[in-house]
Amino acid sequence: MMNTSEKSGGPAREESSFYPFRSMARDCRIKEIPSSGDKLSWAGVREVITNGVKENVWVQCRLDRAFGNSEWFRMFPRSHTTYLERLGSDHRPILTNIRGTVSKRVGRFLYDKRWSNKPEVVEIIRKGWNSHTMTRGASVSERIETCRKLLSKWKRSEVSNSKKMIVKLRVELEQEEMKLVPSMSRIVYLKLELGKLFQEEEEYWKLRSKNNWLQSGDKNTKVFHGWAKTRKMKNNISSLTDADGIEHTSEEAKGDIAIKYFTELFKSSNPTDATDLLRDFEPRVTPRMNESLVKPVTDAEIKKAVKAIKSDSSPGADGISGHFFEQFWEITGPQVVAEVKSFFIEGAIPQDWNFTQLCLLPKKPNLTFMTDLRPISLCAVSYKIVSNILCARLKGILPSLVSPTQGAFVAGRLISDNLLIAHEMVHGLKTNPNCKGDFIAIKTDMSKAYDRVEWGFLEVLLQRMGFDSKWIQWIMMCISSVTYTVLINGQPYGKITPERGIRQGDPLSPFLFILCAEALVHVMNRAEIEGNITGMRLTKNCPPIQHLLFVDDSLFLCTATLKECTSFLHCLKLYGNASGQEINFQKSSITFGADIDPVMKRLLAELLEIDKESGAGTYLGLPECFSGSKQKLLAFIGEKLGKRLSGWYSKTLSLGGKEVLLKSIAMALPVYAMSCFRLTKHHCQKIMSAMSAFWWNACSDKQKIHWVSWPKLCLPKELGGLGFRDIEDFNQALLAKQAWKLLNEPQSLLAQVFKGRYYANKDFLDCGQGYRPSYAWRSILFGRELLQKGLIKSIGNGRDTYVWGEKWILDEVPRRPINRQLLFDVMLKVSALTDGSGGWDNDKLAELFPPNEIHRIQQMRPGDTEDCYIWAFSRHGAYTVKTGYEMLVRAKAAVSGEITQQEQTRNGLKKRIWKMATLPKIRMFLWRAVSGALAVAERLSCRGLDVNLTCKLCNGGTESINHVMFQCLAAASIWSASGSPLHANTLHRSLEENMTYIFDMMEDKSRPQAISRTIPWVLWLIWKSRNSILYADTQVSKDKALKDMKEEVDQWFVLNLPKIQNTGQRNNGEKWLPPEEGAIKCNIHANWRNAALHSGVAWIARDESGNVLHHARDALINTPNRLIAELRCVSWALNSLSDLGVTKVVIASDYKEVMEALKSPRQWPRYRDLIQQVLKIQDKFEMVSFESEGVTANGIARDIARSVLRDGRFQSYLALGGPSWLHDRLTRERNGSGI
Repeated sequence: MMNTSEKSGGPAREESSFYPFRSMARDCRIKEIPSSGDKLSWAGVREVITNGVKENVWVQCRLDRAFGNSEWFRMFPRSHTTYLERLGSDHRPILTNIRGTVSKRVGRFLYDKRWSNKPEVVEIIRKGWNSHTMTRGASVSERIETCRKLLSKWKRSEVSNSKKMIVKLRVELEQEEMKLVPSMSRIVYLKLELGKLFQEEEEYWKLRSKNNWLQSGDKNTKVFHGWAKTRKMKNNISSLTDADGIEHTSEEAKGDIAIKYFTELFKSSNPTDATDLLRDFEPRVTPRMNESLVKPVTDAEIKKAVKAIKSDSSPGADGISGHFFEQFWEITGPQVVAEVKSFFIEGAIPQDWNFTQLCLLPKKPNLTFMTDLRPISLCAVSYKIVSNILCARLKGILPSLVSPTQGAFVAGRLISDNLLIAHEMVHGLKTNPNCKGDFIAIKTDMSKAYDRVEWGFLEVLLQRMGFDSKWIQWIMMCISSVTYTVLINGQPYGKITPERGIRQGDPLSPFLFILCAEALVHVMNRAEIEGNITGMRLTKNCPPIQHLLFVDDSLFLCTATLKECTSFLHCLKLYGNASGQEINFQKSSITFGADIDPVMKRLLAELLEIDKESGAGTYLGLPECFSGSKQKLLAFIGEKLGKRLSGWYSKTLSLGGKEVLLKSIAMALPVYAMSCFRLTKHHCQKIMSAMSAFWWNACSDKQKIHWVSWPKLCLPKELGGLGFRDIEDFNQALLAKQAWKLLNEPQSLLAQVFKGRYYANKDFLDCGQGYRPSYAWRSILFGRELLQKGLIKSIGNGRDTYVWGEKWILDEVPRRPINRQLLFDVMLKVSALTDGSGGWDNDKLAELFPPNEIHRIQQMRPGDTEDCYIWAFSRHGAYTVKTGYEMLVRAKAAVSGEITQQEQTRNGLKKRIWKMATLPKIRMFLWRAVSGALAVAERLSCRGLDVNLTCKLCNGGTESINHVMFQCLAAASIWSASGSPLHANTLHRSLEENMTYIFDMMEDKSRPQAISRTIPWVLWLIWKSRNSILYADTQVSKDKALKDMKEEVDQWFVLNLPKIQNTGQRNNGEKWLPPEEGAIKCNIHANWRNAALHSGVAWIARDESGNVLHHARDALINTPNRLIAELRCVSWALNSLSDLGVTKVVIASDYKEVMEALKSPRQWPRYRDLIQQVLKIQDKFEMVSFESEGVTANGIARDIARSVLRDGRFQSYLALGGPSWLHDRLTRERNGSGI
């Protein structure tokens, strides 16, 4: 028994008598299974002495019960125990039902992505959306509701579920095949339909599993199903404990607990006035920023916001996903656009748009309390469209509004920036004489940070920041019109109207939260200015750091005095009282300087009410300081990877699935750590060993042959490998990215800290380790080694580059120029070689350089910008991890020397394999065959195994891969029966020659396609047949096997041919869309020819009604690539429009790279001169924006540009209106513009 309530009758038991049983349950970590019925299971008469008198009393006790451990509750979350009738015994029998008591569940409508491919669904949605019952004023929500009803009705009346359809078609197929004269066309049709349904089923379970890395198409349905099942079990809430400590298991009780919890959490704390907190807070939003924030919303902007919603993200309460709106935009678009524009005009949002379901995700296994759950808001897609528009506008100005000490959700700032600075600070506390005796670091965590944001405080803060009143109205309407319902195991409970809080799951919330945190930044900076807090400086050249914020994870630094810690607490109190935020002191910790007195440590800890001392802990998920063994500190990486790779799916995944798993998931796990710190060789080897063992199906108690070494698997596919990554090289490539940031962004807080500490009076590329360097700095220097090998000086005005002393010429690698003379001026600058008007001084070039070198130099274009370092091996000139890693791979390949002719042949075959139209698992099988990675007798013997080399199928030769596939009688029989023209006289002795022969046969267009495309399947069938005979002792009829194989081939090509044909094709886009009112849209295009380096360029300008105002065309020479041609075209178009008096313009192009370069110029340093020219011209306008356009929508500009080179129209001209030869198309676009 557990307590006195579990006994009735007889003398009372002492409380201490229950302790042993309670302790046993606690120590064994078992929990009682929920039960119902009369729980006093034992009953009997017992003799009791009362006041010296014996009497018989009826006693009942709870002696029978059922327990389960955590694994039990994961497997059977709804298990339930019933106490039955007591018959023939003094004990009640108990019955445990693993399915539990079934609560009545309300079905929830969810739009199924698979329906989109069904023609009848399109008509249902068209009918529902434009129903005759709808008036012109019917809202989006009403139309969605009508569509839902019609879809639900269709779903019930039709067999729309692919699983049920599979059963139905299988029955039909079996019935057809049982007929005396079956219809072969009917059988083929049914099998093709079955194939489509299997594909649908796989896509369905992929969506349910929330698996975004593994591709479908390789029969991974079981994997997706298993993931979905595991995810459901993991997220199941089996019980919750209320505020009184009582555990509840019924769904209704759990719902009540959740409702009470969130009602209390979202209740306003009645915050204090923010006047004192925001004293001296200067506005940051400029009038021009406000203009961009509150400008009218365009149709294109709304369409872009719809596309930004992930199609497979969880839908809101209406069950409609982002995929629904994107797929049926032609139907739904006009009304959605009208309602979204209505919100931005009137400032009112429909109530049902902001009705939000709270999905509760466990933070840990075996959860007990509501605090163990993370609430995620499932917002309606309708609302997300509005939110995405607001986010897109806000993102552009955030870097100007948010302090550099905040590292989250701001373009160009990364979590690694905060982590590296924090690491440097903690290292300083341990080793720096200037810091270790005077400073402390306080790591804090905000409790329920999003949920506690007070709306009134946020509104006041936005006003003080200088936001326009209209913008503030939009924001406040979005966050204050919310109502919630709570989902418990998928079922909604209650309705909550909050008084505060922003939603996790709302795209807008992260940006609003970091704006709120600016109030804390302000009060901390003010305290520093007033002398109440002192920021920590590593050296006199470093900026003082007194706080680092990353969402709700904060690190504060101050001197180790009672005065400063009191001031720090005052700042937190001011911020908390106004904003509603609370510090979670249980998760907070202090790191003391190494030389701080122990007595002072105790006093400060008591003042701050923080018991936990840190320094060897973690910050943002990685070690704060590497003062001990690197091997131990980084051991968690290998442990995490081991757990991930030892999952149940390791035996379920196909080889194609394993390849994707290793490349996406396994490699992603250590990336964060490798971006900041250099892993030891031990860790690199351990990670690679785990990945290799996973690939070859090895486990701790059973080793498998690793047929191909891991270094060879890490080679790119074009060099014969599988493209896995070498961990050490990848680590260096990631760290080179940090080195690139220090070089390229010297004004960033990260660069200022490291420069002040390690290279205050030196250049980053030439500095050394310095005195007592941190492990982060040593890691960055490891990355710098790679960076230096690929840097080249990009010439602007040439004033900062020495002609003979620096690398500014690129061949295969960056190099210095070749000198024509023996004597030369070592101080000569490149600027001396220019003519001062944007060109080269040809006489000077002829004097100094040989002809080939002159040609290379003349390919460059001097400009007005400063010279700078760029990365030689990327198109845009910015360093990328991918190109850095590729450089290391190429360097290793060059060192390894020339490969043999046989290896070259094999690599060529492997390249052809990856391009084959066949199943991923068959491609992987063929790669293994060519690599000699199949377990045939010859290969086993080469690995030292004592095996019989004779082929067991034909007893006619050594069992090699070539023999099994081509020479064995069993293989020859299958080749002959398959119809492939492969005969003994066409076979060769080597596997490479035979594979080359059949691959050539596949690509031979003169051969029947029905035969040539089956070849990969024939090879797969030969291998499967051989294994069935040898290991399963079964032999399938050859005719049946070939028949099934050909049906599978036909089925696969029917299902996948559209995908193959569409691979590599560009998205043609939609109709041309007009600009916002008062603006001009200018479509541009550059038709570039590689051979002549000439380009035909054109632009055409139209107003908001689609009327053509002007068009122009020109020819450009010396354009080395299309991007240069497009940038020059943009400059020309903007200059022309400025001369024509245009003040607001949208530049549109179907070449995405030019749009990316103009929107993110710092990411395209190779073209900085041309980009700067465009940005200078941009200042002449009131408004200039750049938009990517579809090929079709940009078709007019494309055709005008093509006519320049095609028809020899090299003269430049600008004309009113549009070209007469395109009049009809322009008219159609004007009439059809819009949605």
